[in-house]
Amino acid sequence: MEVLYKKILVPVDGSVHSHKALSHAVALARSFVAEIGILYVSVLSQQVPLYDQVKGAKIPPNASTDPVNFAKAILAEAIKQVSEGILVQTHNEVGEPRLLITDFAAQHAYDVIVIGSRGLGTISGLLLGSVSTYVVQHSPCPVLIIK
Repeated sequence: MEVLYKKILVPVDGSVHSHKALSHAVALARSFVAEIGILYVSVLSQQVPLYDQVKGAKIPPNASTDPVNFAKAILAEAIKQVSEGILVQTHNEVGEPRLLITDFAAQHAYDVIVIGSRGLGTISGLLLGSVSTYVVQHSPCPVLIIK
């Protein structure tokens, strides 16, 4: 069986780990002549006042005060990492990252998800476990976790 990756999904959140994941996805895309989908998920917990009251959260404050421009900035920074000649699309969705990443991959027929092992963190992440762990368990396609 020949393994071909034609569509690579990379969830990003601006963290060091998501930048590393994107670098690996770019290398895969070059090797397989594949396209990359960069997905940023605006987390619902960033939209509620309680979020601002939680101490120790790692998500930058402007993620909750100006989520649209924050998402645009994250995606603009990510797209700079993609080499010339690689087809890339950016996507911004609002919701729970774990669910959205797996659903998005299924709905858009991605062949592989390349994800960082840790992100910026969210309230739900602290309570419900790692996004990457969930994605591995529920993904419709192979998942490459980058440390």
